[in-house]
Amino acid sequence: MRQIALKKLLSLLVVTVCVLTFTYGCAESSTATVPPETTPAPTAAVETVESPAEPTEVAEEETTPAEPEAVAEEETTPAEPEAVAEEETTPAETTEVAVAPEPAAEPTEVAEEETTPAETPVATVALDKDALAKSAQVFSANCAACHAGGKNLINVQKTLKKDALEKYGMYSKDKIVYQITNGKPPMPGFKGKLKEDQIAALADYVLYQADNGWQ
Repeated sequence: MRQIALKKLLSLLVVTVCVLTFTYGCAESSTATVPPETTPAPTAAVETVESPAEPTEVAEEETTPAEPEAVAEEETTPAEPEAVAEEETTPAETTEVAVAPEPAAEPTEVAEEETTPAETPVATVALDKDALAKSAQVFSANCAACHAGGKNLINVQKTLKKDALEKYGMYSKDKIVYQITNGKPPMPGFKGKLKEDQIAALADYVLYQADNGWQ
């Protein structure tokens, strides 16, 4: 029992020594690490006071504005305009040129024969009785079916009468011969069917009847 009590006392002593040692060591370390406070020495303020510059005295003669120079009267007076001779200022008179009016151009006289419309050529045909009879037979055999009495059963306006022939430009032997020969639809051509003298006789017959009113 005594041994146990001694061990406990020894243990407490060891612990106490350790605690004291640790506490003392920490106190020394904290004292060593804290530097002593150094109070900064006060700096002497140097006051630099600038003395105001004294105003520079300006000589009276320099500040006084210069008086304007007197201008001679004869220089300031505007020069009088020079007199201009009357003959120079007077505008020159405009010379009037009398221009005779041109006579109006007279209308060109057109010759009467130019203004007069051309007369319709007269295709008067003179046939003897024998030629008239032969032409009438040819006409009856080949043309009377449509043109009996100078009529036109296909186109009632284009008859073989004189006024219609003149109106449509057919009052001509050559034109009638051409149309009988070549035809004009629906009118057939007679080339190869009638001889040239028969076709010419038919043209004479048509013009003769047109002049005499298709008797």
